[in-house]
Amino acid sequence: MRKINLSNDVKRDAEVAFGTTFHRPSPVYKTADGKKSVNERLVRATMKTTDEALLAQFGAEGLADALISGDPEVDMEQFGLKVEGLKKVYVTPEQKVAYGVSLNEHVYLADGTEKEVRPEQTTSANISLDGVPLRWTGKLIPRQKAMRMFMFKKSYQVQHVNGLTYDFLFDMAKKLAEADSMMLVGGGQKGTDPIVMANGGTPYRAFLEGRVDGDRYALILRLTNMELKSIE
Repeated sequence: MRKINLSNDVKRDAEVAFGTTFHRPSPVYKTADGKKSVNERLVRATMKTTDEALLAQFGAEGLADALISGDPEVDMEQFGLKVEGLKKVYVTPEQKVAYGVSLNEHVYLADGTEKEVRPEQTTSANISLDGVPLRWTGKLIPRQKAMRMFMFKKSYQVQHVNGLTYDFLFDMAKKLAEADSMMLVGGGQKGTDPIVMANGGTPYRAFLEGRVDGDRYALILRLTNMELKSIE
């Protein structure tokens, strides 16, 4: 499991493990005769047989006649070929390979109105063991309120790696469970920065949720980048 540097409410920090305990089922798919099925990528269309290309070639009215009299949507030489070693490229509206691409971020209001367009921001991971530990901000949000305010996209279970970190995390989980609240945690020197799990990753606001059952505990790190707001 990966490790993370986490501090508590009295600014004591420790290296602990985190990861997901969810195991995706891996069913075995078989054909009607009992053979194991294999997923493959095949060519369905080429740049010359896309809807846009066909409309540009035949026009809206001529395309129907072309489809009836022939098969312009099928490239007989390419259709069905097995595809391997794919690479992502950007294309222009004219279906030409684009070079020197600059990406923008579109920010929308709660009602769907576009608020601003800005250059895509590059992000760097800030959860490395060599960096500043993730800090408690002191901002507690009741658990039920947080569940209605945010859409949590990822969840990780924070786990101890020895007896000392067990006590460290158990105390965290117990305090949060007794308060029935979630604690906002952040990165950076002041603990106000969003959390970025990997270089180039999405910035998230992070919350710690605690549960305790006897001497057992669960400390869950929940990540969100979407706040739920009502539309006036």
